[in-house]
Amino acid sequence: MKIPVCSAALAALLLFSTSCVNAATKINGFDYNPKRKDGSCPKVDQVRGDLEILGQYTNRLRIYSVKDCNQGEPILRAMEGTDWKLTIGLWIEGNRASFDADKAELIRLSSVFDFKKQVEAVLVGSEALYRKDVTTDQLVGYIAEVREALKGAGLESIP
Repeated sequence: MKIPVCSAALAALLLFSTSCVNAATKINGFDYNPKRKDGSCPKVDQVRGDLEILGQYTNRLRIYSVKDCNQGEPILRAMEGTDWKLTIGLWIEGNRASFDADKAELIRLSSVFDFKKQVEAVLVGSEALYRKDVTTDQLVGYIAEVREALKGAGLESIP
């Protein structure tokens, strides 16, 4: 099986998953980082190519950050007019900087794209407690901030 040039993680995932599932089997989704093998950030057409390959198995992706490599924009742009769904993650580290950047980008993207159609959920702080980057109370505060921001954007229906 020849796999087009795509991210190293995607290539490894596809090699593994094609031995476990076939095109007739749909799975719930993939964690996805569209960075290219050389570390460069993706262009919309590259993400569309990835979606074409992954579409054999699912129509759902999860990303850990919208700001990392500014991946939110090309992913959402590539998903426009399709039945693809995205779960957006907001990254949290030991300081607020990454969270604040992701939250600001989430709100900006929500004004550009149809989140009610494309976004299934927003996850806040993947692994932040596990890594001990924040306390439980801090994480609860971040979650509340995102809920308020989504509510302010008219998106309170997105979990």
